[in-house]
Amino acid sequence: MRKPAYFERNGCIYVAFNTTSLDAGLPPCETEPPETLLTDFMRDWLQIMASQIRHNTLDSYWHMFNRHIEPFFGVRQITVQSASLSDFQEFVDKKYQDGYSPTSIAKFHSIVHKCLRYAVSRGIIDYNPSDYVLLPKKVKYISRTFDQAQLNLFLKEAKSSPAEPAFILAATYGLRRSEAAGLRWQAIDFSAGTILINHTAISSNGKVTYSDRVKTNSSYRTLPLMQGMREYLLQLRQRQHEMQLRYGSDYHSSDYVCRRDNGKPLRPDYISQEFAKLCRKTALPHIRFHDLRHSAATLLLREGFSLKQIQEWLGHANITTTANTYAHVTYSDKLQMAAHLDHLFDM
Repeated sequence: MRKPAYFERNGCIYVAFNTTSLDAGLPPCETEPPETLLTDFMRDWLQIMASQIRHNTLDSYWHMFNRHIEPFFGVRQITVQSASLSDFQEFVDKKYQDGYSPTSIAKFHSIVHKCLRYAVSRGIIDYNPSDYVLLPKKVKYISRTFDQAQLNLFLKEAKSSPAEPAFILAATYGLRRSEAAGLRWQAIDFSAGTILINHTAISSNGKVTYSDRVKTNSSYRTLPLMQGMREYLLQLRQRQHEMQLRYGSDYHSSDYVCRRDNGKPLRPDYISQEFAKLCRKTALPHIRFHDLRHSAATLLLREGFSLKQIQEWLGHANITTTANTYAHVTYSDKLQMAAHLDHLFDM
């Protein structure tokens, strides 16, 4: 009798008493595949996501993973296969006890949930154990806005700021910060009287990423060029040309509308910083830069435009977003309603 031959295949040890059995059909391996640490699996998943999401979104995913997810799950050596609902509930509860907001906690949980959903799609696990985590209740943010008089005062005061073009575009057209900072002269057609929103500038981890990818498909939109904006932009272009001649070889050539005197494009984070300065400098209430977008939308709403029209103007993906964010009634409207109702009741 020949001596047995031992060989390994697919992680299993087999014994063969003749060489022909090496090529024969082998019985299924009884050894379970090795388990994968959740943190290792998430790292691989984040690499895959680089082709699926915007650069700044991926950066935020990595930040949350490195700062919050890996320290919690890594030290516990939790694997994808052994993870349970209680593990993810404990993670959420711990973050709440640490003082993080419900909104932040929901973001932390969201990327874990998306990663495990991917694991289900690959057949690594049968179901997503983070499906039924109880998240802390969110407190809805109530935006503050400028009314028409305040917007006009703001536009006047904005002329003293280096970030003036971005302020004016956000206040009049309701552009997002990334859209204002990413607007290029090539997107403005003075002959056709249009502005094309098709490019963005996004700050992330100290870097600015310029991209032809906007927030959603609906964010790609063409807006009519207001007459006042047309005149402003023509004057701005002439001023930038004069600055180019003055700086000479030290001028930074670019096609971006929002730029410094030396031609360097305005960074999105710089725009927000300058906006906060301007609010402190004037008698205007302190609001977020993004609230200029809310202000423009609220003004359109008060002027009688429909939510559908405002949705398309702002570039929202669906009308629900527009309705949930802007379908509110200002206090001055309530006063008018109260005065009208006062005539209807005999009290």
